[in-house]
Amino acid sequence: MMIDELEVDAGPLARWQVHWCDPRREVSWYAADPVLAGLPTLAEWAHAHGTQPGQPVLLRADGWSVPEVNGFFASARMRNARAGTRRKYAFAVAVWLGFLDAAGRAWHDADEEDVAGFKFWRMTAEANVRRVVGGTVLDDLVAISAFYRWAGVRFGVSDPVGRRQVPGPGPGTVTESFEAGPHLVRSKDVKWLDPAGYARWVDVGLRGLDLRGREIDGWRGRNSQRDCAFVDGLYGTGLRLSEWASVLRLELPADDETRTYYTCRLAEACAKGGRGRRFWMPRGVLVDVLAYEEGERAAAVRRAQRACRYERLPGLLLVERRTRNRRLEMRDAGGRRMTASLDSLDPGARERLFRRTAAGPPPDWNRWRSG
Repeated sequence: MMIDELEVDAGPLARWQVHWCDPRREVSWYAADPVLAGLPTLAEWAHAHGTQPGQPVLLRADGWSVPEVNGFFASARMRNARAGTRRKYAFAVAVWLGFLDAAGRAWHDADEEDVAGFKFWRMTAEANVRRVVGGTVLDDLVAISAFYRWAGVRFGVSDPVGRRQVPGPGPGTVTESFEAGPHLVRSKDVKWLDPAGYARWVDVGLRGLDLRGREIDGWRGRNSQRDCAFVDGLYGTGLRLSEWASVLRLELPADDETRTYYTCRLAEACAKGGRGRRFWMPRGVLVDVLAYEEGERAAAVRRAQRACRYERLPGLLLVERRTRNRRLEMRDAGGRRMTASLDSLDPGARERLFRRTAAGPPPDWNRWRSG
């Protein structure tokens, strides 16, 4: 049920782990355990408590947890948040809890002095070998404050992240800012590449070619066809990483040699802020993706089919038809029919979409991770 364990180091006295729940995951030893055999399955426990796939759970390395913290990540607010937001909040709160543990402070007694110390430790303290920039601290404060505002209503604790009034963007307006907010948050140092510079970067960095177009001695790159198709899609469409990675094979247009660009649609559940929109795809991007599907990806899919990996995936959905109004007709592993709008399928749901073929179910998702 807990996968993708990651650790957040807050010093020698505290180390917190961020886990991600997957109620669909089957654990082979669960039923064989004499203590657990008579209890509900992990999926049944998750259903009874409303646990959702991808829900963060925070634990210290010694197994100690804070039920109130995990209650925050089980709240309606966090269940409705995007996966990237849940991930960012989970790591921010984990770092904060580790800092409090190292300082000998309980989470419910934290005050503004603790927040000021946290900021100093994150940005300035020489003892911290993982110091961060002001923008990261600002993100941490947003997550920490959101947790305490949620906990304040339920447990009567105060938000230690103080606020102050500052001039707003318009004349005579004011807005709120964090007392411990960094005084200077650098804007992102964006580097622009023209088409020729981008092509050179792809050749050298992804294909392993030197300036004469020959493979560099000792090049150890893997999946260059996949990597080139993915970055070409980002460069050509202007989509964000998670947006382009979520596009399904059935959402791609058919190739037409007479076209230069294609008009495509980004689903609402995959777009930042839930704002689905049209985007334009150069034909070269489509050709690269189709070539990858017929090359490296096809070989990886065949290996997975021979090993029957896809059949073992929990929650697999077989797509039978796409209607004109962007709805999918599907069947689950038990044969139950269901329909869903493409706009309602987030990246997590799209990973479970497959097609029925004689060789086995290949994924409908582009699966930029091999296999």
